[in-house]
Amino acid sequence: MARELKHHVTQETFDRYGRINGDNDIIHYDHGYALKRGFPGTLGHGLMVMGYAAELATREYGDAWYRRGRLHVKWTDPVFPDDEVAMSLDDSGELQGTVGSRTVLVGEASLSK
Repeated sequence: MARELKHHVTQETFDRYGRINGDNDIIHYDHGYALKRGFPGTLGHGLMVMGYAAELATREYGDAWYRRGRLHVKWTDPVFPDDEVAMSLDDSGELQGTVGSRTVLVGEASLSK
């Protein structure tokens, strides 16, 4: 069963995700604006990162995830262009998303009864 997956994200990843979900917040697209706000680059969409958690849960729980899946997450640090997001899921259903030594997401994935 899947326990970890990794996604390398780029500005194009952010741009494509934004076109799909309609999120036009400039912090995801304008590098200069992100710098002025104190970040080293544009910010990845939180729901995009959460999608990686859902992808891992789908791999772990199979078809049952579509009917009984439960996902709870908290974003703890931003994701930037050229980051590699590593999402892990342990036996108790605890999720953790990291970029290098930074934790960017914590939460849990489970199946309801």
